[in-house]
Amino acid sequence: MLPELLEYLNIKELYPPQKEAIAVVEKGESVLMSVPTAAGKTLVAYAALMKAVRDGKKGIYLVPLRALAWEKVNELRDICRNILNGAKIGVSVGDFDKARGLSKYDIIIATSERADSLIRHNPSWLTEVDCLVADEIHLINDSGRGPTLEVTLSKFREINPTIQIIGLSATVSNSDEIAEWLNAILVKSDFRPVPLRRGISIDKNIEWEDGKKSGLGLEGVEGIAADNLPEQCLVFVATRKAAEAQARRLSSIIGKRLSLEEQERLKLWSEKMKQGADEVTSVDSSLSKIIEKGVAYHHAGLTNRHRQIIEGAFRDKSLKALCATPTLAAGVNLPAKRVIIRDLSRWESAFQSNQPLPVLEVQQMLGRAGRPGFDVDGEGVLVAKNEDHIEYYTENYFEGETEPVNSRLGSEPALRTHLLSLITSGTINTKEGLHEFLGKTLFGAQGELWRTQHRLNKVLDFLDKENLIEIEGRQDGDFVPANSQMLEKLKPTAFGRKVSQLYIDPLSGVIIRNALQSEVKANPLGILHTIARTPDVYSLYVRKNEMETYLTHLMQMGDELMLPPPVEHVELEFYLWDLKTALLLMDWIEETPEEHLLKRYSTTPGDIRAKVETAEWILYAMGEISELVSPESTKIITELQIRVNNGVKKELLPLLELESIGRVRARALFNSGFTTQGSIRDAKPSDLAKITGIGSKLGEKLSGKKEPEQMRFELG
Repeated sequence: MLPELLEYLNIKELYPPQKEAIAVVEKGESVLMSVPTAAGKTLVAYAALMKAVRDGKKGIYLVPLRALAWEKVNELRDICRNILNGAKIGVSVGDFDKARGLSKYDIIIATSERADSLIRHNPSWLTEVDCLVADEIHLINDSGRGPTLEVTLSKFREINPTIQIIGLSATVSNSDEIAEWLNAILVKSDFRPVPLRRGISIDKNIEWEDGKKSGLGLEGVEGIAADNLPEQCLVFVATRKAAEAQARRLSSIIGKRLSLEEQERLKLWSEKMKQGADEVTSVDSSLSKIIEKGVAYHHAGLTNRHRQIIEGAFRDKSLKALCATPTLAAGVNLPAKRVIIRDLSRWESAFQSNQPLPVLEVQQMLGRAGRPGFDVDGEGVLVAKNEDHIEYYTENYFEGETEPVNSRLGSEPALRTHLLSLITSGTINTKEGLHEFLGKTLFGAQGELWRTQHRLNKVLDFLDKENLIEIEGRQDGDFVPANSQMLEKLKPTAFGRKVSQLYIDPLSGVIIRNALQSEVKANPLGILHTIARTPDVYSLYVRKNEMETYLTHLMQMGDELMLPPPVEHVELEFYLWDLKTALLLMDWIEETPEEHLLKRYSTTPGDIRAKVETAEWILYAMGEISELVSPESTKIITELQIRVNNGVKKELLPLLELESIGRVRARALFNSGFTTQGSIRDAKPSDLAKITGIGSKLGEKLSGKKEPEQMRFELG
């Protein structure tokens, strides 16, 4: 298998850590690779998946982000088409309550959230999974997605105790502990296929680790980037605004140093940015201008379309500099000759101050320096503001050890989500079983289980009180023996089972149920405000100068809200955040132009899309819950879900049922007088063809008939 794979990928020789890891894989044992970026971890994962398929089993490849999932799908499809007799590759990143249709695939690429959701539905084919790859396994340390990755790995090991785990990790200080937890062989190495040359910039100089100095024509990022031309560079900064501002500054310098050929290539990418949008906004225009000058910015505030164009232009080597927030380092494979890290601290709300970046995060960013097969070496440059910074950066980021990976499963949101899942899926049914399962997680292995016993009990009490589970044989009182408590039986309710399968936070389920059972009748604003109140939706921040505006909105619209405002001032502030989010979604479904939304709500196209996507998912969940607690509300919720998904007024809903008709074409048809499906069927194809976005072929398809002249021509 391996020789075929190497031949197909045109790999002449394996890197040392690859040789070591593949030897473990071929024995069928689990392995944890703790090596730098670009050291060939993916090849080891592919070899393990190929082996599983050859043995008649299935494999799952867990990725942290959807974008990475599609990247892996394309790579694996090509490989399987050529060397695995067309083994089927599937991707699962969509609906969280669907598990059908995946049994036919040999290898499935999924986010850890989606894999966790699949397990909750307990499809029969899960027992056939013999190889599980966990990419970026060090993200167990992430408070957001870490607990899900950890529990998913633990659940798969419970389903199939002999499953082969392939853990791919950055270099972390406690990799031996992670390997022991996974019962895996540790392959740890500092090997890089492209050597990394590191330096620190101050004033107009770069001081390299080897003692050499490079003089620069300009200070700061501008000088470091200009010095790197015509090669590409990645610039990492702390915030979105900083990325945009830095990109504009660089564009004024780099734009003057481009050849005519480079300028022509960039014009094509610039036009692509402007022309591909349904609605051209100020963001499209801003990006288009700086792309023409060889620079772009990249952050979560951009849409998928924006990011795909920018990444394409960078891979094409048309862009000379890309300014990004640190999320790029973890999520996208975009290496460059030189990596510049301008900001080595960021605001942390927990501390209410700027805090130094973790060593691991900085190393991940530096790991993007150097393109295998193109560069002799990669260069990583940290930007210092004074001499003290030089000493600190050297000791901390060049010579310091990366932070250990610690379980984040002990937080209340993570516990209530995953405990409910374990109970509803039948994985556990007693407190004793719960402790036994948690003991097999990293959370248990690191001794956190007993330190957070009170939090565990608090979460179980919440699930019981809110009718998500039932605790049978419960003994109340201050002096109940611990062994008696362990025998208490944990059973899911119909409500709890539904909430878990919908893959929402149990608290979200409770908030939705309470709103549906309130005295206020379900209505669009009330429903949208309810979903904004759930912890699954990140609400828009209300600035101090906006507070009065939204208090006024509250007084005017309070009768429509299905959840009453809180009494406490702090909680009221969050309530207004949720109201602002609901009003954004209301404007969205009233077809307010996107540019107006950006200005009115001080937001970004990417954030709007993220809100819409999450809102559509939670509305679906709300519709399912309403069937249990308030069936009369289901119709309006379902209707609202379609409107949010498409961003349309109610009047366009009938037209959206037609094939090939989205919000833009539906609005064009409606404004041309075709307001019903019947009026479209009765229309002449030539009349429909005149409408913007329709054309003759679609006009014929919609009306179900052809023009007489055309028919005669075909008969003749």
